[in-house]
Amino acid sequence: LVRGDRVAQRGHPRYLIPGKPLPTKEQVASLLALGEWVAVHGVDAAGDHRAARDLLLRVPPRFSSSSARPLRDLTETAEAAAVRVAGELDGGCLPIQGPPGSGKTYTAARIALDLVKRGRRVAVTATSHKVISKLLETVADAADDAGCSPRMVQKCDEKELCAADGVQRAERNDDVVTALEQDSVDIAGGTAWLFADDKLSGCFDTLIVDEAGQMSLADVVAVSRCARNIVLVGDPRQLAQVVQGTHPDGAGVSALQHLLGDGITVPGDRGIFLDRTWRMAPEVCSFVSQTFYEGRLEPVAECARQAIVPASGEALTGLRTAEVQHEGDRTFSPAEAERVALIVEQLLASTWRHRDGSLRPLTIHDILVVAPYNAHVAALIGALPPDARVGTVDKFQGQEAAVSIFSMATSSTEDLPRNLEFLYSMNRLNVAVSRARCLSILVYSPALLHTRCHTPEQMRLVNALCRYVEAAAAWTLERPSVQVEQLALPGAGVL
Repeated sequence: LVRGDRVAQRGHPRYLIPGKPLPTKEQVASLLALGEWVAVHGVDAAGDHRAARDLLLRVPPRFSSSSARPLRDLTETAEAAAVRVAGELDGGCLPIQGPPGSGKTYTAARIALDLVKRGRRVAVTATSHKVISKLLETVADAADDAGCSPRMVQKCDEKELCAADGVQRAERNDDVVTALEQDSVDIAGGTAWLFADDKLSGCFDTLIVDEAGQMSLADVVAVSRCARNIVLVGDPRQLAQVVQGTHPDGAGVSALQHLLGDGITVPGDRGIFLDRTWRMAPEVCSFVSQTFYEGRLEPVAECARQAIVPASGEALTGLRTAEVQHEGDRTFSPAEAERVALIVEQLLASTWRHRDGSLRPLTIHDILVVAPYNAHVAALIGALPPDARVGTVDKFQGQEAAVSIFSMATSSTEDLPRNLEFLYSMNRLNVAVSRARCLSILVYSPALLHTRCHTPEQMRLVNALCRYVEAAAAWTLERPSVQVEQLALPGAGVL
């Protein structure tokens, strides 16, 4: 709601009515066209919609040559293999799973540039204009090193256009069609409302779907007719797509989760797993890798230099816990907010050692404070300095900081405001911990470890939290001798 001069004249609103759902006429038409084709020719026949049908059938990547060469050679990096394999696709679908800090966006950009150098057109899509803009900006940044100058267009509002120079803005779908007809574009970016348009059918060689772990299977199938090949880049082990409503069994998952099925990581003969992280120190990476990625993720050597160096004592890195006893807290905890404020105060007297070995004072911008509920976010904001980076897990996916603090807020499972699966979500724990470059701190009530589970899935969820606590050391850094700043928590006094 926006307050303006006319509010006094017309009075304040009395009701809030949600707007209409976004129209999906083009997506529905695209899905119907695929269904009609399959009804006539069969789901596995040669011909149109090959990549979409391979996606639905979970067929391994399809290549122009019949060689038995593996998707990744022993001497290849995962990034190099992804670029090579994407260029060899022949009407197929390639999944690329990228854990936190593994360079998903960079790899997708290198794939796009390599395809342009081969004389092919590339479509780039995602669930939001922000993600699309970031990928196009990464393409522009990497263009000089790749020896390529792609011509790019993005269909979006003016305020959503990526910041890279030379990217044209298309206001309508027809503007993109015209640019393609005039052969003035190599890479086009837009959401499903662009690429599901029948006028763009078959206009591209390859469709790159960024954050494919959050884009629904139906949306990817709907936009697939714009290109011969599909490259899915993302990670279902981080935050999944937001699903509202009831769907037939299997239809409510993301495209990348559909390909993985019940698997945790993509098999080496069916896709590319980006197995190096450029973000996490070894101790943090070890927990993330073993708990969420079957032990397949390793840090690059430079990450071992990263550490928090206190004014006295040894450098800090890895996992830490801070137990806070409280009862009856559901969606926010004043006691945990007070403890987080003290931890932040202690950290701000320290030094941050970057992976290049450089040292500088740790600032409030080097610390992420993550919470599961908006009510607890508000409590934390009231306890921390004005510039503190505080938010829910959803807000911070894709971001990083030297230190990540995850405050769980709820006192016990009896106090859960939602189901157990929300607070104990492995995806949320993965995102919260893996934001940290060198130090992850869990602030929690110990009663959360004593939970009665009713299903094997609930046992897996609670076990992940218990595993963190067992692997972590207790937070013991002393309060700095010189007061950095008094942090006031409303209703809790001054620390």
